Amino acid sequence: MQRKAFRIEAMLAPRLSATPSHTPGADDERTTALSGLRRELAVVQNAIARNRKDLSALVGDGKDRQFARAAAELGAAVDDMRAATNQILSLAETADDNARALAASLKDDYKRGLAQEIQDQIVKVYEACNFQDITGQHIGKVIRMLAAMEHQLDSILARCNGAHAAAQPLAMATGVDDGLLNGPKLAGDDGHATQQDIDRIFG
Repeated sequence: MQRKAFRIEAMLAPRLSATPSHTPGADDERTTALSGLRRELAVVQNAIARNRKDLSALVGDGKDRQFARAAAELGAAVDDMRAATNQILSLAETADDNARALAASLKDDYKRGLAQEIQDQIVKVYEACNFQDITGQHIGKVIRMLAAMEHQLDSILARCNGAHAAAQPLAMATGVDDGLLNGPKLAGDDGHATQQDIDRIFG
């Protein structure tokens, strides 16, 4: 029996010697790697917390929502601009009527020519007031874009706060004019019509 025990120990000896051992150096490397990973995860966690805080401050609540307030202020600017333009057009129309009556009452060609020049300048005032419609379209697009951005930020903030259901992207509302018009174009956009192009069409 004792010989069999010696024989078994002799057979197991090579296997035991081949079993890898945990050296202190390997343990130190593993500990260092885990510590580095923990530090990196802490940095990511802090970044997420900061982003969540920034999003909360950006979106805000109630009447203090910055995007909603910006859109409201732009809308108010459009209304003020429309009111001012209407007043300018009304005054220009009165001046045009007076200049026309003055030209009809004058017998001197020079003075009649001056009255006609006033009428010509008033026509240019009418043309310049077209800016209100184009500018209103530009600002209207910005307002819709702000609403879409606020919706997306709300969705991102909800996911950061643990909400599982993500909001669907907000389709930018389009009106009848948006379906008919491709614009308004910026100065550098392709296909931008100049005043000369318009004059050729109506000439």
